[in-house]
Amino acid sequence: MEQKIRISQCMIVKDEEKNIRRALSWGKDIMWEQIVVDTGSKDQTPEIAARMGATVYHFSWIDDFAAAKNYAIQKAKGDWIVFLDADEYMRPEDTKKLVRYLESLQKSRYHGLLTSWIQVDGSEAILQDETGEEKEKLKLHKSIKADGTAGVALSGTQVRIFRNLERICYQGRIHEKLYVKNGSFFCKDVSRELAVYHTGYTPSEMEEKKKVERNLYLVKKELEDHPGDYKLMSYLGDSYFQQKNQEEAAKWYQQAVSFMPKTISEDSIQGALIFKHLLLIYMDFGDEKAAIRVYEEGIRRFPKEGDYDYLMGKKYVEWKQFEKGAYHLQRAIGLMEQYGSGSRSILLAHNLIGAWELLVFCFYETGGQKQCVSCSVTILKADPWRQETLKILLSAFKKDEANTSPSQVLAFLKNLYRLQIPENKKFVLEAARAACYPALVAELERV
Repeated sequence: MEQKIRISQCMIVKDEEKNIRRALSWGKDIMWEQIVVDTGSKDQTPEIAARMGATVYHFSWIDDFAAAKNYAIQKAKGDWIVFLDADEYMRPEDTKKLVRYLESLQKSRYHGLLTSWIQVDGSEAILQDETGEEKEKLKLHKSIKADGTAGVALSGTQVRIFRNLERICYQGRIHEKLYVKNGSFFCKDVSRELAVYHTGYTPSEMEEKKKVERNLYLVKKELEDHPGDYKLMSYLGDSYFQQKNQEEAAKWYQQAVSFMPKTISEDSIQGALIFKHLLLIYMDFGDEKAAIRVYEEGIRRFPKEGDYDYLMGKKYVEWKQFEKGAYHLQRAIGLMEQYGSGSRSILLAHNLIGAWELLVFCFYETGGQKQCVSCSVTILKADPWRQETLKILLSAFKKDEANTSPSQVLAFLKNLYRLQIPENKKFVLEAARAACYPALVAELERV
């Protein structure tokens, strides 16, 4: 059946030999036209694009992403525009849904679609899709890399699909945004159903294309035109942070905080990240007072953010301040349990078992034996093959040998492991020996 609408795929490119074939292939069956605007490639990108059937234009780069994108839009003749970068794509099943959505919205008031945006390594395939529960929420996605190891993808939401209207265009040299001249941009949220996948923020990509240096230059120019813009200041901080220039990053993050509105949405991803990065910097400096100051301001502004406490707890364990470590780790886990998907505890979610293990270690070091045992069992029920956790659990039992005999510990372990299986018995024996618990070793050897 012929499509009722015409879709123009637009992109601006420079030296995208590695990506251009996929960029023009993923949606070729649904596109009425494909427009590629080259901003100065030194490789074969424009030639490959032309061979694949795209209409290629050349635009002299003037340090302005919005200008280049608006030039591409001006060349489009379709009803709707899909504007993805060369290192972005949609999955085949989503392209089919996209056509149905656009056909259904043709006579509506909506100017664009809000989709999920998922950052992944180029070698990763998404296994579990939990896209876009709410606007401006970061989420985790389970994935697996080509080598079989587990991976994680981060996501948010963006508008990459919009009507081809003269009054809709981009604004901003960098981190450019769509807007409607003399009006409001009405957006249909389809982030539960549609997703854009992005691969370009991997370290190798950033280095190869010198994106950090380019971004620094453009953000500084934009800040000259918009002094006092805290978001631009935070972008500068991000660029220096990526360069590992921590002192300069801290300076710009602190300026961003000082210019940040007194009232800011708890759901602001950018605002929350400013405090997270500042925490990492000051803890790396070993400046506990500065870290505490940032932490207190961060949790005041973003009370659902569990990563602040996770980072503080992890660092206090490193500093051997175990009571403080336990406090923050418990608080971090509690926030995640309390708010569920409403919490943006990305680092904590990715390292949840590790956070529980740190908490177990804190309880062991501070003499909280019951809490140590309870947390250890929680971990081992989720993943019984955590050798370090089992070792600490057995060490806690050994420390309390006056009240818990080795035979009682053995009975307890039989609830967790089928010790008649040789591999299981070997694993538990290794943990008992690592815990220096000879009496339990003897009990296990008799099983």
